[in-house]
Amino acid sequence: MDFLDTLSGAITTDVLIIFAVFILLSLYSLRYGKSYIVSLLISLYVGILAFLSFPYLEDATLLKSSEVQITLSHLAVFLVGIIIIHKIILRFIYIEYSYRKIFKYIEVGLLSGATTALFFAFLYHTIPFATIYDFGNSIDNLFSSQYFFWWLIAPMLALLVTSRR
Repeated sequence: MDFLDTLSGAITTDVLIIFAVFILLSLYSLRYGKSYIVSLLISLYVGILAFLSFPYLEDATLLKSSEVQITLSHLAVFLVGIIIIHKIILRFIYIEYSYRKIFKYIEVGLLSGATTALFFAFLYHTIPFATIYDFGNSIDNLFSSQYFFWWLIAPMLALLVTSRR
């Protein structure tokens, strides 16, 4: 019984949310292929710049009666922009996973982890996500401004490691 108490204390809702996003991205990557996850990763970089520069964000915010509705509207605009950019970038990228099974799953893990980390880093720095769900201090510290540069660099390193010549 002590083991279960310790395990339930170690696995928080914060970790489960991040892990759920990681699993969804891993399944997406396995289902559609390496081109799709790489395109999604690159579209996050382009999407954040487009979102921060979008001049009609106030007009695109449909729900304005509360802070939560404004955040959800901004998140919807961000995700729609990511999807559009993802579809455009996908036309130019064709990459396949390694034919060896173990390397394929390593690549899936690296790319899905990098995309998950980048997504949450962007959420922390662009959209006031704390109005929807407030992560604990440990997750807040992990994605804080102090480490934002490294969250931007890490996915590029994942792309470098998973690319082949």
